[in-house]
Amino acid sequence: MRSRSPARRTGRPERYRLNAKALREKAEAVGDTGQTEIARRSGIDPGALSRLLAGTRSPSLETVVALAAAYGGPIEDLLSRPDGTPLRIPAQAARTAAAVG
Repeated sequence: MRSRSPARRTGRPERYRLNAKALREKAEAVGDTGQTEIARRSGIDPGALSRLLAGTRSPSLETVVALAAAYGGPIEDLLSRPDGTPLRIPAQAARTAAAVG
């Protein structure tokens, strides 16, 4: 029998964080070297972006889609679990997010 994730056992959604390292690498690849440039390109409030990069807030789906659209690539590249391991999105959810974004 397959074990359930802790989030499923408690009924709470799984927590995730912005993968700040991956975002910074994507931003630097297009010449954006600071938070102000990332915020401007993605249309995200600079204060909110600062909290996301610090790991004190989890990003909304809308925010992750905006960052992925600004810098290219799948949204799952920009997400990680609190322990730093990658967050993998099921294929159907990824296709849906790509269609909306």
